[in-house]
Amino acid sequence: MIPALVVASVLARAEKLIALQKGKDARDIAALDHRAEALYSEIKPLGWKAAPALGDAAEQLQRPLKLRLLATSFLGLTADPAALEPLEKILLDPDQDAGVRSMAAQSLPGIRASDASVSAVLCDAIAQKDLPPVVARETLLPLTRLGCRDHEALARWARAGGPRPTGDSLSTTLLALQALGRSRGVDSGRELLALTGYFPALGAARAGAIAALDARREELAAWLAPETLPVVSEALRSESDRPETMLALVRVARALGPDAAPALDRLASHPDAEVLAEAAEALVAFKRVEVIPRLEAVVAGALNDPRFSPKEGRPDPAALLARVEKALDALKRAR
Repeated sequence: MIPALVVASVLARAEKLIALQKGKDARDIAALDHRAEALYSEIKPLGWKAAPALGDAAEQLQRPLKLRLLATSFLGLTADPAALEPLEKILLDPDQDAGVRSMAAQSLPGIRASDASVSAVLCDAIAQKDLPPVVARETLLPLTRLGCRDHEALARWARAGGPRPTGDSLSTTLLALQALGRSRGVDSGRELLALTGYFPALGAARAGAIAALDARREELAAWLAPETLPVVSEALRSESDRPETMLALVRVARALGPDAAPALDRLASHPDAEVLAEAAEALVAFKRVEVIPRLEAVVAGALNDPRFSPKEGRPDPAALLARVEKALDALKRAR
Protein backbone atom coordinates (compact mmCIF):
# COMPACT_ATOMS: atom_id res chain seq x y z
CA MET A 1 0.00 0.00 0.00
CA ILE A 2 1.76 3.14 -1.26
CA PRO A 3 0.51 6.17 0.74
CA ALA A 4 0.69 8.59 -2.18
CA LEU A 5 -1.42 6.29 -4.35
CA VAL A 6 -4.03 5.81 -1.61
CA VAL A 7 -4.31 9.56 -1.11
CA ALA A 8 -4.51 10.16 -4.87
CA SER A 9 -7.29 7.59 -5.20
CA VAL A 10 -9.29 9.03 -2.31
CA LEU A 11 -8.96 12.60 -3.54
CA ALA A 12 -9.92 11.60 -7.09
CA ARG A 13 -13.17 10.14 -5.79
CA ALA A 14 -13.71 13.19 -3.60
CA GLU A 15 -13.22 15.42 -6.63
CA LYS A 16 -15.92 13.50 -8.51
CA LEU A 17 -18.30 13.97 -5.59
CA ILE A 18 -17.53 17.69 -5.61
CA ALA A 19 -18.18 17.87 -9.37
CA LEU A 20 -21.58 16.23 -8.86
CA GLN A 21 -22.64 19.15 -6.66
CA LYS A 22 -23.10 21.51 -9.59
CA GLY A 23 -26.75 22.50 -9.87
CA LYS A 24 -27.77 20.59 -6.75
CA ASP A 25 -29.77 22.03 -3.86
CA ALA A 26 -28.33 22.60 -0.39
CA ARG A 27 -29.49 19.23 0.97
CA ASP A 28 -27.90 17.27 -1.86
CA ILE A 29 -24.68 19.28 -1.59
CA ALA A 30 -24.49 18.56 2.13
CA ALA A 31 -25.00 14.84 1.48
CA LEU A 32 -22.22 14.80 -1.12
CA ASP A 33 -19.94 16.73 1.22
CA HIS A 34 -20.59 14.14 3.92
CA ARG A 35 -19.65 11.33 1.55
CA ALA A 36 -16.44 13.12 0.61
CA GLU A 37 -15.53 13.73 4.25
CA ALA A 38 -16.21 10.07 5.07
CA LEU A 39 -13.42 9.05 2.67
CA TYR A 40 -10.96 10.00 5.39
CA SER A 41 -11.55 6.55 6.88
CA GLU A 42 -9.34 5.17 4.07
CA ILE A 43 -6.57 7.65 4.81
CA LYS A 44 -6.59 7.32 8.59
CA PRO A 45 -4.63 4.03 8.68
CA LEU A 46 -1.76 5.74 6.85
CA GLY A 47 -1.12 8.10 9.76
CA TRP A 48 1.82 10.46 9.23
CA LYS A 49 2.62 8.85 5.86
CA ALA A 50 -0.39 10.57 4.31
CA ALA A 51 0.81 14.07 5.18
CA PRO A 52 3.13 14.78 2.20
CA ALA A 53 0.57 13.75 -0.42
CA LEU A 54 -2.26 15.62 1.28
CA GLY A 55 -0.09 18.71 1.53
CA ASP A 56 0.84 18.53 -2.14
CA ALA A 57 -2.82 18.29 -3.12
CA ALA A 58 -3.84 21.23 -0.93
CA GLU A 59 -1.06 23.39 -2.36
CA GLN A 60 -2.12 22.85 -5.99
CA LEU A 61 -4.13 25.99 -6.68
CA GLN A 62 -5.55 24.60 -9.92
CA ARG A 63 -7.50 21.99 -7.97
CA PRO A 64 -11.08 22.78 -6.91
CA LEU A 65 -11.36 24.90 -3.79
CA LYS A 66 -13.43 22.32 -1.95
CA LEU A 67 -10.85 19.64 -2.66
CA ARG A 68 -8.04 21.80 -1.27
CA LEU A 69 -10.18 22.49 1.77
CA LEU A 70 -10.83 18.77 2.20
CA ALA A 71 -7.15 17.88 1.86
CA THR A 72 -6.26 20.49 4.47
CA SER A 73 -8.88 19.20 6.88
CA PHE A 74 -7.58 15.64 6.36
CA LEU A 75 -4.10 16.91 7.29
CA GLY A 76 -5.49 18.14 10.57
CA LEU A 77 -7.32 14.89 11.18
CA THR A 78 -4.05 12.94 11.02
CA ALA A 79 -3.24 14.70 14.32
CA ASP A 80 0.42 14.01 13.58
CA PRO A 81 3.42 16.36 13.78
CA ALA A 82 4.25 15.38 10.19
CA ALA A 83 1.38 17.64 9.14
CA LEU A 84 3.15 20.71 10.54
CA GLU A 85 5.22 21.53 7.48
CA PRO A 86 2.44 21.16 4.87
CA LEU A 87 0.00 23.10 7.05
CA GLU A 88 2.62 25.82 7.44
CA LYS A 89 3.02 26.09 3.66
CA ILE A 90 -0.73 26.37 3.20
CA LEU A 91 -1.18 28.97 5.94
CA LEU A 92 1.68 31.16 4.74
CA ASP A 93 0.78 31.03 1.03
CA PRO A 94 -0.69 34.44 0.08
CA ASP A 95 -2.13 32.97 -3.13
CA GLN A 96 -4.09 30.31 -1.28
CA ASP A 97 -7.82 30.79 -0.63
CA ALA A 98 -8.61 32.41 2.71
CA GLY A 99 -10.90 29.54 3.69
CA VAL A 100 -8.15 26.98 3.12
CA ARG A 101 -5.67 29.08 5.05
CA SER A 102 -8.17 29.40 7.89
CA MET A 103 -8.57 25.62 7.94
CA ALA A 104 -4.79 25.26 8.22
CA ALA A 105 -4.72 27.66 11.17
CA GLN A 106 -7.53 25.74 12.88
CA SER A 107 -5.76 22.43 12.31
CA LEU A 108 -2.29 23.31 13.59
CA PRO A 109 -3.00 23.18 17.36
CA GLY A 110 -4.36 19.63 17.10
CA ILE A 111 -1.46 17.86 15.40
CA ARG A 112 0.54 17.05 18.55
CA ALA A 113 3.51 19.15 17.49
CA SER A 114 5.23 21.12 20.25
CA ASP A 115 3.66 24.37 21.37
CA ALA A 116 6.84 26.17 20.35
CA SER A 117 6.67 24.78 16.81
CA VAL A 118 2.99 25.60 16.37
CA SER A 119 3.40 29.05 17.88
CA ALA A 120 6.31 29.83 15.53
CA VAL A 121 4.19 29.05 12.47
CA LEU A 122 1.19 31.01 13.72
CA CYS A 123 3.37 33.99 14.65
CA ASP A 124 4.94 33.99 11.18
CA ALA A 125 1.43 34.05 9.73
CA ILE A 126 0.13 36.85 11.92
CA ALA A 127 3.14 38.95 10.94
CA GLN A 128 2.13 38.90 7.28
CA LYS A 129 1.00 42.40 6.35
CA ASP A 130 -1.53 41.17 3.76
CA LEU A 131 -3.08 38.41 5.87
CA PRO A 132 -6.87 38.47 5.32
CA PRO A 133 -8.75 39.42 8.51
CA VAL A 134 -10.73 36.16 8.51
CA VAL A 135 -7.47 34.19 8.47
CA ALA A 136 -6.02 36.48 11.13
CA ARG A 137 -8.86 35.65 13.51
CA GLU A 138 -8.38 31.91 13.08
CA THR A 139 -4.63 32.36 13.53
CA LEU A 140 -5.02 34.51 16.63
CA LEU A 141 -7.39 32.08 18.32
CA PRO A 142 -4.75 29.48 19.27
CA LEU A 143 -2.31 32.29 20.06
CA THR A 144 -4.63 33.31 22.91
CA ARG A 145 -3.25 30.19 24.58
CA LEU A 146 0.27 30.13 23.18
CA GLY A 147 1.24 33.78 23.00
CA CYS A 148 3.62 35.12 20.38
CA ARG A 149 7.15 36.40 20.21
CA ASP A 150 6.17 39.11 17.70
CA HIS A 151 4.39 41.66 19.87
CA GLU A 152 4.44 44.24 17.09
CA ALA A 153 2.25 42.08 14.84
CA LEU A 154 -0.18 41.41 17.68
CA ALA A 155 -0.36 45.12 18.46
CA ARG A 156 -1.00 45.92 14.81
CA TRP A 157 -3.98 43.56 14.75
CA ALA A 158 -5.20 44.92 18.09
CA ARG A 159 -5.28 48.40 16.55
CA ALA A 160 -6.55 47.32 13.13
CA GLY A 161 -10.14 48.34 13.87
CA GLY A 162 -9.20 51.69 15.37
CA PRO A 163 -9.85 52.84 18.93
CA ARG A 164 -13.55 51.88 18.82
CA PRO A 165 -13.70 48.57 16.93
CA THR A 166 -17.03 46.83 16.34
CA GLY A 167 -18.23 43.54 14.87
CA ASP A 168 -15.50 41.36 13.39
CA SER A 169 -12.92 44.08 14.01
CA LEU A 170 -13.71 43.95 17.72
CA SER A 171 -13.36 40.16 17.69
CA THR A 172 -9.94 40.52 16.07
CA THR A 173 -8.89 43.17 18.57
CA LEU A 174 -9.93 41.07 21.56
CA LEU A 175 -8.13 37.99 20.25
CA ALA A 176 -4.95 39.99 19.65
CA LEU A 177 -5.16 41.41 23.18
CA GLN A 178 -5.63 37.93 24.65
CA ALA A 179 -2.59 36.76 22.72
CA LEU A 180 -0.59 39.66 24.14
CA GLY A 181 -1.81 38.58 27.56
CA ARG A 182 -0.18 35.18 26.96
CA SER A 183 3.04 36.63 25.56
CA ARG A 184 6.14 37.52 27.52
CA GLY A 185 8.79 40.20 27.60
CA VAL A 186 9.19 43.83 28.54
CA ASP A 187 8.39 45.14 25.06
CA SER A 188 5.06 43.33 24.79
CA GLY A 189 4.21 44.48 28.32
CA ARG A 190 4.82 48.08 27.31
CA GLU A 191 2.68 47.53 24.25
CA LEU A 192 -0.20 46.38 26.44
CA LEU A 193 0.12 49.47 28.60
CA ALA A 194 0.05 51.65 25.48
CA LEU A 195 -3.03 49.83 24.18
CA THR A 196 -4.83 50.32 27.49
CA GLY A 197 -4.42 54.04 26.97
CA TYR A 198 -5.25 53.85 23.27
CA PHE A 199 -8.74 52.43 23.73
CA PRO A 200 -11.41 54.77 25.20
CA ALA A 201 -12.72 54.19 28.70
CA LEU A 202 -15.69 51.88 29.26
CA GLY A 203 -15.30 50.21 25.87
CA ALA A 204 -15.04 46.48 25.18
CA ALA A 205 -11.59 46.86 23.66
CA ARG A 206 -10.25 48.59 26.75
CA ALA A 207 -11.76 45.90 28.94
CA GLY A 208 -9.88 43.35 26.82
CA ALA A 209 -6.62 45.26 27.27
CA ILE A 210 -7.11 45.38 31.03
CA ALA A 211 -7.88 41.64 31.15
CA ALA A 212 -4.57 41.09 29.35
CA LEU A 213 -2.80 43.26 31.93
CA ASP A 214 -4.36 41.13 34.66
CA ALA A 215 -3.09 37.95 32.98
CA ARG A 216 0.44 39.39 33.18
CA ARG A 217 0.20 41.24 36.47
CA GLU A 218 3.09 39.44 38.19
CA GLU A 219 5.40 40.07 35.26
CA LEU A 220 4.37 43.72 35.01
CA ALA A 221 4.92 44.18 38.74
CA ALA A 222 8.41 42.71 38.46
CA TRP A 223 9.58 44.55 35.36
CA LEU A 224 7.36 47.53 34.64
CA ALA A 225 5.82 48.64 37.93
CA PRO A 226 6.64 52.38 37.57
CA GLU A 227 5.11 52.44 34.08
CA THR A 228 2.12 50.30 35.03
CA LEU A 229 1.06 52.23 38.14
CA PRO A 230 -0.22 55.42 36.44
CA VAL A 231 -2.09 53.39 33.81
CA VAL A 232 -3.82 51.31 36.47
CA SER A 233 -4.51 54.30 38.70
CA GLU A 234 -6.23 56.15 35.87
CA ALA A 235 -8.23 53.06 34.85
CA LEU A 236 -9.42 52.51 38.44
CA ARG A 237 -11.14 55.88 38.13
CA SER A 238 -12.43 55.68 34.57
CA GLU A 239 -13.65 52.06 34.66
CA SER A 240 -15.47 52.30 37.98
CA ASP A 241 -18.84 51.33 36.51
CA ARG A 242 -17.57 47.99 35.11
CA PRO A 243 -17.25 45.47 37.97
CA GLU A 244 -15.46 42.74 36.03
CA THR A 245 -12.89 45.19 34.73
CA MET A 246 -12.50 46.71 38.17
CA LEU A 247 -11.79 43.31 39.69
CA ALA A 248 -8.98 42.81 37.17
CA LEU A 249 -7.58 46.25 37.95
CA VAL A 250 -7.63 45.61 41.69
CA ARG A 251 -5.66 42.40 41.16
CA VAL A 252 -3.09 44.26 39.08
CA ALA A 253 -2.87 47.06 41.65
CA ARG A 254 -2.35 44.55 44.46
CA ALA A 255 0.48 42.93 42.51
CA LEU A 256 2.15 46.34 42.09
CA GLY A 257 2.65 46.65 45.83
CA PRO A 258 2.18 49.46 48.39
CA ASP A 259 2.68 52.26 45.86
CA ALA A 260 -0.74 51.32 44.42
CA ALA A 261 -2.49 51.54 47.80
CA PRO A 262 -3.67 55.18 47.49
CA ALA A 263 -5.42 54.35 44.22
CA LEU A 264 -7.39 51.62 46.01
CA ASP A 265 -8.43 53.61 49.10
CA ARG A 266 -11.60 55.05 47.59
CA LEU A 267 -12.78 51.54 46.62
CA ALA A 268 -13.47 50.86 50.30
CA SER A 269 -16.88 52.36 49.56
CA HIS A 270 -17.31 51.17 45.97
CA PRO A 271 -20.95 50.68 44.85
CA ASP A 272 -20.32 47.06 43.82
CA ALA A 273 -19.98 44.60 46.71
CA GLU A 274 -17.58 42.25 44.93
CA VAL A 275 -15.23 45.06 43.94
CA LEU A 276 -15.44 46.40 47.47
CA ALA A 277 -14.52 43.00 48.94
CA GLU A 278 -11.62 42.52 46.51
CA ALA A 279 -10.32 45.99 47.29
CA ALA A 280 -10.70 45.50 51.04
CA GLU A 281 -8.52 42.38 50.88
CA ALA A 282 -5.90 44.25 48.86
CA LEU A 283 -5.94 47.10 51.37
CA VAL A 284 -5.29 44.57 54.16
CA ALA A 285 -2.19 43.43 52.29
CA PHE A 286 -1.01 47.06 52.31
CA LYS A 287 -2.12 47.63 55.95
CA ARG A 288 -4.15 50.69 54.93
CA VAL A 289 -5.67 51.35 58.34
CA GLU A 290 -6.88 54.71 57.00
CA VAL A 291 -9.90 53.00 55.41
CA ILE A 292 -11.14 51.38 58.65
CA PRO A 293 -13.92 53.99 59.20
CA ARG A 294 -15.29 53.43 55.70
CA LEU A 295 -15.30 49.66 56.07
CA GLU A 296 -16.92 49.97 59.51
CA ALA A 297 -19.70 52.01 57.91
CA VAL A 298 -20.17 49.37 55.24
CA VAL A 299 -20.47 46.54 57.78
CA ALA A 300 -22.75 48.53 60.11
CA GLY A 301 -25.22 49.30 57.34
CA ALA A 302 -25.00 46.01 55.46
CA LEU A 303 -28.51 44.80 56.33
CA ASN A 304 -30.09 47.76 54.52
CA ASP A 305 -27.40 48.10 51.85
CA PRO A 306 -28.61 47.19 48.32
CA ARG A 307 -25.04 46.24 47.46
CA PHE A 308 -25.50 43.15 49.62
CA SER A 309 -28.82 42.01 48.18
CA PRO A 310 -28.89 38.90 45.96
CA LYS A 311 -28.29 39.53 42.26
CA GLU A 312 -28.59 36.99 39.51
CA GLY A 313 -25.24 35.86 38.19
CA ARG A 314 -23.30 37.55 40.99
CA PRO A 315 -21.58 36.02 44.04
CA ASP A 316 -23.43 35.27 47.26
CA PRO A 317 -23.75 38.63 49.06
CA ALA A 318 -23.33 36.95 52.45
CA ALA A 319 -19.95 35.61 51.33
CA LEU A 320 -18.93 39.04 50.07
CA LEU A 321 -19.93 40.67 53.36
CA ALA A 322 -17.95 38.02 55.24
CA ARG A 323 -14.86 38.93 53.18
CA VAL A 324 -15.30 42.61 54.05
CA GLU A 325 -15.76 41.81 57.74
CA LYS A 326 -12.65 39.63 57.74
CA ALA A 327 -10.65 42.38 56.04
CA LEU A 328 -11.89 44.93 58.57
CA ASP A 329 -10.85 42.71 61.48
CA ALA A 330 -7.41 42.25 59.96
CA LEU A 331 -6.93 46.00 59.54
CA LYS A 332 -7.98 46.63 63.13
CA ARG A 333 -5.36 44.16 64.30
CA ALA A 334 -2.76 45.94 62.16
CA ARG A 335 -3.32 49.33 63.85
